[in-house]
Amino acid sequence: MKQDNLPDPDMENATAALIRAAERAREIARQTGTAVIYIKDGKLVREIPKPSSVKRNRSK
Repeated sequence: MKQDNLPDPDMENATAALIRAAERAREIARQTGTAVIYIKDGKLVREIPKPSSVKRNRSK
């Protein structure tokens, strides 16, 4: 999702970084059983991600 016409080079990848951060927040919320809260269409939304049935091996 790169936009070449942005005046600030740091902003070129900001959207992709925000999407990755949201995915990670949902992953952590799923693991800990906590809610993710965000604004959608001007309304506050509280989402509790369902636990994943697939367990990942986190050893790296």
